[in-house]
Amino acid sequence: MMNNIINIKQRNDKERAIKDAIFAFSGGQKSVLIKGEGKEISTAVEIAEILRQRLFPSIEISDITLGSRPFFKKGRRDFKNNHNKEFKPDIVSQIEIEISRI
Repeated sequence: MMNNIINIKQRNDKERAIKDAIFAFSGGQKSVLIKGEGKEISTAVEIAEILRQRLFPSIEISDITLGSRPFFKKGRRDFKNNHNKEFKPDIVSQIEIEISRI
């Protein structure tokens, strides 16, 4: 079961996320899940690679899940129906990277 999930909300979270993951593994956790979405996907991948390289050979990337979810952006309108002021969905990409102790 996954107890330790690290959500990357902005680029500045990188150092904190690396420290959190190292502390989790030091505290006995078997795995950590790193989540990023949108422009922070690259940050999540970078964090996983830094951890893998720093802690190698004691951890490995055990699972990667890609997906997307609806994202409602204020101000988008349906141009066929100008009186419709409801929000229209966009799609934001997501990644989940599980790193585990070998």
